[in-house]
Amino acid sequence: GDRVLIFGAGGGIGSHLCQLARVQGASYVAGVGRDPQRLTEKPLGCDRAIDYTAEDPFAVKEWVDDPFDVIVDLAGVWPSLVKQTSRHQSIIKSASKGGRYLTTTPDKSEYELRSVWSAMKTFLFPALWRAMCTRGGVSRYHLPKYSYVMALPSEPNVVTRTLALASESKIVPCIDEQGPFAFDTEGVRDAFRLQGSHHAKGKVVITVSKE
Repeated sequence: GDRVLIFGAGGGIGSHLCQLARVQGASYVAGVGRDPQRLTEKPLGCDRAIDYTAEDPFAVKEWVDDPFDVIVDLAGVWPSLVKQTSRHQSIIKSASKGGRYLTTTPDKSEYELRSVWSAMKTFLFPALWRAMCTRGGVSRYHLPKYSYVMALPSEPNVVTRTLALASESKIVPCIDEQGPFAFDTEGVRDAFRLQGSHHAKGKVVITVSKE
């Protein structure tokens, strides 16, 4: 029965998370992306969606008045969320009230990893600090519990259950309409350009073989 908000809801991961949240029992699913109409249509089926270029998702009165239980961030919005809570209002419940924030991305979508140290500064140290502060520090009273999701759970049945949901059409694969791309130099370049634009509508797929 959680209220769930997904940033980056129209992309390859987000398109499937919108569906999965509903399957897992979410009472309300909202999405933030460039194409809000697509997010509210099947198979994504969000209850509400907004275009972040036209409306500030952190200022939606309905969401401030009735905060979310969970935010799934695929776009790196943690700094914006912290800034909003500093104004004593938030679209998500605090950790002390059960609020959870899950992300798969650092704050910046583009970064250079020239060494193990730079990788740790990008992925490990900020995530550890935020996780500790929102669990044991005073931040838990105004920020949600921060979790950086870097891998699937170790249990193999997670993948099995997900594939079963797809075979039962409870989760419908979403592929960007510009693809699948051909498995040649130009096709692969086009696929990477689309992926690099951060505006793909679903998964970016390359056809390796038609056999």
